[in-house]
Amino acid sequence: MLNRKLKKRGGFTLIEIMLVIVIIGIIVGIAAPKIGGKLGKAQNVAARASLKAVETAVQSYEMDNLRLPDSLDDLTKQKDGNGPYLKPSELMDPWSQKFQYSKGGAHGMGFDLSTTSPDGEQFNNWD
Repeated sequence: MLNRKLKKRGGFTLIEIMLVIVIIGIIVGIAAPKIGGKLGKAQNVAARASLKAVETAVQSYEMDNLRLPDSLDDLTKQKDGNGPYLKPSELMDPWSQKFQYSKGGAHGMGFDLSTTSPDGEQFNNWD
């Protein structure tokens, strides 16, 4: 009689639970690299968009003040009723580095603006 009661108890066996864990592991193993690669691409797209926004802000500053800003920090301040052109957080790339800026650009523009990703990819306003 005791044996009959034990057979009627429901639940999963250890083998069934282990099989489910292995299947979930295989699915995660297949999906993780595909998702991981998208993060890097998304950061690159964000870097290009952020760089373009900073470039536009520099050009707007130049049109309003008839000169280029001395530094990117000038874009975050209000001066003579103009600005601010950007928030301080918008001067950072997706990797939390400040964009590199120099007046009198060496690449055929009035200024150079660039950043580099952790894997070495260069983003700039002259390409």
